[in-house]
Amino acid sequence: MPRLAFAPDARSPWIIVPLTAADLPGLEWQVAELATAAHARGAATPVDAVEWRVDLYEQFTAGDGSDPAPAVAALARLAELLPDTPVLATLRTRAEGGASEPAPEHYVGLIRALAASGLADAVDVEFRHLRAAEAMAAAHDHGTPVVASSHDFAATPAEQSIVARLEAMEHAGADVAKIAVTPTCAADVVTLIAATERRHRDAGIPLVTMSMGSLGAITRIGGGVFGSAATFATVGPASAPGQLPAAGVRAALDLLGGESPAPDGSAQP
Repeated sequence: MPRLAFAPDARSPWIIVPLTAADLPGLEWQVAELATAAHARGAATPVDAVEWRVDLYEQFTAGDGSDPAPAVAALARLAELLPDTPVLATLRTRAEGGASEPAPEHYVGLIRALAASGLADAVDVEFRHLRAAEAMAAAHDHGTPVVASSHDFAATPAEQSIVARLEAMEHAGADVAKIAVTPTCAADVVTLIAATERRHRDAGIPLVTMSMGSLGAITRIGGGVFGSAATFATVGPASAPGQLPAAGVRAALDLLGGESPAPDGSAQP
């Protein structure tokens, strides 16, 4: 079972910071930077969760992906350094904008090992992966929540397509549904926002949606108003186009405050 609850909520959107270092000293440095940022704000932590990008961790990726032990060992260190901060473990494949391409069976093996360790508070499973259903089941066998993810780096799908994909993720058993799209114009940003609000009315799980790049930056700050339960922000290197510094995002979220939508569309304090 996971150490901590992983339950982002659109009424008070989480800030999730990616940890992108290639080695353990780099990860330790990034965690120290989180503590420094927290101290500057007089807070216990400036973020609500971290996402560890396993596909960027060279001790794991130097092999063929068949041995999850280096990743589990690094995760154990992160859990030690972050006893009160949930860790989302993500192996992002090249097809979804990542840096690794393990064999499908090794992808599932890593998800299973991370979940079995009890050190990952959630795992990311790419919804369009060949073995997505098996990977999700492997995580759930160990009580670990699954963030089903999907990324479009060339364009923004039609509103109905985004809604349908979010719905399909929930029906497949995801605990959180995440979609990131690429806008080519302002109207694409509106499409993502409209799809999020529309699906949020009926969704039984948290949604995390974003429009990437500078054009879509508004969705990383104001997404909670439309039903997005978390945003990805940086303390150090970014892991996707358009991520904003966590301190600025926190200030913006605090400033916005106020009311966010309930699933039925009514305002919630």
